[in-house]
Amino acid sequence: MKLRPQAWDEIFQKEGRVYHETFPRFEWLVQHFKFHGCEKILDLGCGSGRHLLHLTKLGFSVLGLDYSPTGLYLAKRWLYEEGMEAPILQADMRTPLPFKSKAFQGILSTQVIHHTQLATIRSTVDEIWRILTPGGLAFVTVPARAHENEGNIQIEPNTIVPTEGSEKGLPHHIFTLNEFCSLFERFQILEAAIRGEKVITILATKE
Repeated sequence: MKLRPQAWDEIFQKEGRVYHETFPRFEWLVQHFKFHGCEKILDLGCGSGRHLLHLTKLGFSVLGLDYSPTGLYLAKRWLYEEGMEAPILQADMRTPLPFKSKAFQGILSTQVIHHTQLATIRSTVDEIWRILTPGGLAFVTVPARAHENEGNIQIEPNTIVPTEGSEKGLPHHIFTLNEFCSLFERFQILEAAIRGEKVITILATKE
């Protein structure tokens, strides 16, 4: 099956911002960022900018990174509409991130890094470690189940590719909680849980 890494760009082209609200525990995360002194934050996979915008409004120095040029265009326009400014960067997190080591005090990534095969996800987590300052905080979420209403093919253990729907051709690695925690073995995990409709969340600090 042909893989379509650009699927989310096509979704943004068709549906616009897609997500308008922050994830449900956003205020909880903001308090942790403040407690840990995280002033410079990377929104890794920022999409159309929902968290980029709200963190900027709260006074954090935030950079938004995404693979989708349409998503970044929508994020930039949203910031402009709200009278805000924040740097944005188009880059592929499946390759080494274009930042110096210890560049950020906080990293936020929601429902993004699972869109590839496991070896590449491991590399992305290694990059999160590299660019995070000692004592910095990472908050990452991934799904804990496959899409129920779409046909899937499996391209490696626990990595499926939908054969229909808006994310057709886009890989999804489906984690267990233990497997996801194992990727963060170099971090101190402050919280790891399955929440809501089977979303795995990890809050971890670089020791």
